[in-house]
Amino acid sequence: MQPAPYLIRGNPVFVLVPGLRRDDVWIPAFAGMTVWETFYETVNMSSEKNVDFLSREAKVTHHSEGGMHMQIGRKFWLFVMVLICFGAVNQALAEGEPDIHYVPTPQYVVDEMLEVAGTNKDDFVYDLGCGDGRFVITAAKRFGARGVGIDIDPQRIRESQANAKTAGVMDRVKFIEADLFKSNFSQATVVSLYLLPELNLRLRPSLFQQLKPGTRIVSHDFDMGDWKPDFSDEIGNDRYYLWILPADVAGEWNGTLSPAAGQDRQLTVQLIQKFQEINGQAIYKGSEAAISDIKLKGDRLNFFITLNIRGQRVEAYFKGQVKGNEMSGSLQAEGGTLEGSHEWKAVRSR
Repeated sequence: MQPAPYLIRGNPVFVLVPGLRRDDVWIPAFAGMTVWETFYETVNMSSEKNVDFLSREAKVTHHSEGGMHMQIGRKFWLFVMVLICFGAVNQALAEGEPDIHYVPTPQYVVDEMLEVAGTNKDDFVYDLGCGDGRFVITAAKRFGARGVGIDIDPQRIRESQANAKTAGVMDRVKFIEADLFKSNFSQATVVSLYLLPELNLRLRPSLFQQLKPGTRIVSHDFDMGDWKPDFSDEIGNDRYYLWILPADVAGEWNGTLSPAAGQDRQLTVQLIQKFQEINGQAIYKGSEAAISDIKLKGDRLNFFITLNIRGQRVEAYFKGQVKGNEMSGSLQAEGGTLEGSHEWKAVRSR
């Protein structure tokens, strides 16, 4: 008897298949596949042993009417039943098992990550894959924040609740047994993660869909692919990352300065965005103007602009806030008719 390899969340687990004595076969079932997809993969395996097995156990004969049927051997039916059983197990695993094995983040890394995120009493901390609850418990006990831990493993939830009770923070935290990929965490102002890179990438669209600009996201050990962190550091062998969720600022913004700017009031800014990295140009009275030092931190946008107004060089620094399709702030200018501080409001046209 040989073990049949079965993959659970990408990890091989070997299962003995009884009754296949001399004609034992390797029966693979792949996490995420249906029974029939698994069957297809098995039939298409290049193993000569499997081909021989199938050819021996499924013999094709013809009826006198010209029809055809299969005489299926006992082992072939057992083979099919094993596939069905594996499919049922695979479905159960897909519905309720953790995506990764639980490994706790060292407490000193938890402390540092929460400090880097600027956690305070006004924050709502969500730990996605909360383990023993130490992130939200520390956020509540040390920083006065409220928190929610989400984990698919009921054992981890029970452990988290016990730890919160011991720490005396049950009134500020709660723990939910759920699949984090199906959970609502839109209340969060701080999100903590200790997932694998592919799970971070799988979660990333939900972070942008659910969270408000300015939400701080911290991750232990693993990054977010091409979304570069705003900050990262190491403690011993542990690396941690911080991202500040950027607002959507891409597009063309048609702006108007305050009346004090006189006739030189119209200014258009065109921005191209990749996460928090912004490039762009300004257009003043139909001519391009240099724009530089663009910085986006949450919903706060700053940029430096150089204009030529009737032969005079004007340098101005904009600081403002983005709310949906509107942008507002102040423009501090040096030189020419724009000298001084002006309010600036813009609307995204496309």
